[in-house]
Amino acid sequence: MKAWQEGFANFAATLTAGMLLASGATLVAVSSQQMKVSAQIESITEKLGDLTESMKGLEGRVRNLEIKR
Repeated sequence: MKAWQEGFANFAATLTAGMLLASGATLVAVSSQQMKVSAQIESITEKLGDLTESMKGLEGRVRNLEIKR
């Protein structure tokens, strides 16, 4: 193999490895973002559940006030 061919082959291999590393880093970043979004969705769902319970309690209080009138 000529020296320039060997150099080009090394360059291509290095470029390919770099692209694979960049792709892996992107996948890790996306996965991390997905985990954060999932945690936020879970938190929002819990807060909505708490809000629903509070509204049920308020509804009961309003009924009691209406009965007292």
